[in-house]
Amino acid sequence: MKVKVFLKSANHDRFKQTLISFAEGVARSGDVVTLSEADHYEECDCAIIFGSWKDRNSSWHKVKRDVVSKAKNFIVLETPILGRKKVDEIMTDTWYRIGLNGFLNNTGNFNNKNRPGDRWRKIQKELGVEVLPWTDNKDGPIILALQLPGDASLSGLDINKWAYNRVISIRNISKNPIIVRTPQLQRQFDLPKIIGNVGDISVQQGTKENLIPTLRDAYCSVSYSSGLGVDSVLAGCPTVAWSPANFAYDISSKFISNINSVHKPDRSNWLHDLSYCQWNVEEISWGLPWEHLKPLL
Repeated sequence: MKVKVFLKSANHDRFKQTLISFAEGVARSGDVVTLSEADHYEECDCAIIFGSWKDRNSSWHKVKRDVVSKAKNFIVLETPILGRKKVDEIMTDTWYRIGLNGFLNNTGNFNNKNRPGDRWRKIQKELGVEVLPWTDNKDGPIILALQLPGDASLSGLDINKWAYNRVISIRNISKNPIIVRTPQLQRQFDLPKIIGNVGDISVQQGTKENLIPTLRDAYCSVSYSSGLGVDSVLAGCPTVAWSPANFAYDISSKFISNINSVHKPDRSNWLHDLSYCQWNVEEISWGLPWEHLKPLL
C-alpha cells in the first residue's frame, strides 16, 4: 500500500511533527510511506492530512481541499473528543481524533463500534476524564451552545440563524431560563438577533473554568455539532444534539420537542466506542491508529 503524508496540511510545526510521527507508525507496520511537501494532491492509496478543511486561501486549507476532492482514501488527524485541553487558536493537546475520510461523527469512519472498555480506562486514567452522575435540575437553565462562525464542523450552517431559531423553539415549550453560551475563543456573533424579544435569557462567555459548573447547574444543553455536547454528557447534563455530526448524537435527545423529557441513558458503551476515536502521540508513532484503520481500506 502506498501512503503519502502531506506535511503542508499542518498549520503549525508541532502538528507537522505529529504527521511525521504518523509516518513512522505506518513504516513500522511495513507499509510504504513518503513525506510530501507538495501544496497539492499527489497520487497514493491513502493520504494523511492534519486538521479540517475550509474554503479559505491559506496554503494548508488549499492542499487539504485538493486531497479531500481527489484522494481514494484519506486519514485526517483532528482535535480530541475526550479530555480536551483549554481551547486556543493553536491547540496544545497531545491526543488526536483520527478518522478515515472524515473527522465528524457522521462523516468519518473510526472503526469504533461495539468496542471493549480498555481504551476508555486508559483515557480516563491518563487524561483524568470524569463521568459525573446525571443531574436533575428541573428548573435550571437550558444552555444553548454557539460555535465559531464558519467552523468546518458546521458544514456551511449559519450559527446565528440556527441559534435564533432554537431560542424561539425552546421558549415555545419551556419556561426555563436560557443561557446562550459563546465559545472559548472570542468571535463576533449577532447576539441581539439571537436573543430577540425572548424573556429570561442571558449570554455567557464560555471559558474552560466555567464549563463544568455551568453544565452541572443546568437543566440540559442544546448544541449543533459542538464538542460541548460531549462535555455535557460527561458532566451529567442531558443534551439535545441537533446534528448527526455531533459525537453526542447517539446518546442524546434529538429534537427540541423532547426537551421537557431529556434522555439520560447508560453511557458505558458510548464511552467505550468514543475512546477508539482518539490516540496519543506515542501510539501514533507506534502505528496503532494506522493498524486500527487499515482494515477499512
